[in-house]
This record gives sequence, structure tokens and C-alpha cells, in this order.
Amino acid sequence: MSKHALVFILVGLVAFFSSAAQAGLVSFHSDAVSTWSPSGAVVTQGLSSLAVADVAITAEAKSTFTITTTATNESGFTWTGYILSLDRQGDATFVGGTAGSTKFETVEYPDLWTIEFWAPKAVLPGQVVTLQFELSIPDSVPYTFTLAQQPIPEPTTIAILGLGSLFLLRKRKDV
Repeated sequence: MSKHALVFILVGLVAFFSSAAQAGLVSFHSDAVSTWSPSGAVVTQGLSSLAVADVAITAEAKSTFTITTTATNESGFTWTGYILSLDRQGDATFVGGTAGSTKFETVEYPDLWTIEFWAPKAVLPGQVVTLQFELSIPDSVPYTFTLAQQPIPEPTTIAILGLGSLFLLRKRKDV
């Protein structure tokens, strides 16, 4: 067998196994507004507070799949960052190096269950931020996990809220 034929066969095998490994999403359900196709899912929601917003997801994938989440800032505070996290007791994990955002260019993966988005832009009240990332989940049966989303307010807002709280406590002691 010639070297060219051997290379051709190897390239064909790699292409075959790569396409099999990139199989798509089999099922998806979210308690937030969502749509899905074999290539991934889109989750859309408005966040009206700075508290953690949980989305319960049940999905079955033949391998990793892409989630795009779009959040509207309805909190009244400017967001300078955003944190996504998965419940650690489950088998779902983020795929490192796959995340991106329409506002935040700095992406960090502190562990397999957390993605942190930062800088350079902020998400003002009323604006929308879109985050995209890949998840890896067990592929044997539909699997339920929680995606927690936490917008991070700008430091000035936190300082003003803290000073206001101190002022109220002092005022309360004076009475």
C-alpha cells in the first residue's frame, strides 16, 4: 500500500470519528424561555435583581453542545461582569475555551463548573448581553442540572449602597 493511500485512509478515519464525536443535542428543556436544535439551545430571560438567577435544564446530548443565553438587565444597576456556574454534584461541566460574550471580552474558568466574564464594556440598565458557551453532559439519558447566573454590579453602585446602609444604621442609633 502506498504512503498516499495510507494517508488518505487515515484522513478519512479521522473525519469519520470527528463527525461522530460532534453529534448534537438530542433533547432540551429549560424553565426559562428557550428554543433548541441539534446544534444547541438558546435561553432568553430578563434579570430584575442582582441575586443569582437559576435555570433548571434537562438535556440529553451525544457529546458537547452549545448554549446561548441572552439576559436583559432589568435590575436598574450597571453590570460590569457576569458569572455562570453549574451545580457541582452533577456531571455537567463547561468546555474550557469555548465561551464568548457580546459585552465582556475577559473570560476565566476558575474550575469546570464556573465561567467568569469581565471587561471591557458594561451592561447598562435596559441593555442586553449575550453569552455563549459549550457544555458537556452525560449522554446516556436526559440529565437535569442547574445553570446559575449572577450579574456583577459596578463597584461604585456597591459602594453607594454600602454607604447608604451605614448612614441608615447611624441614623437608627441616633434615634
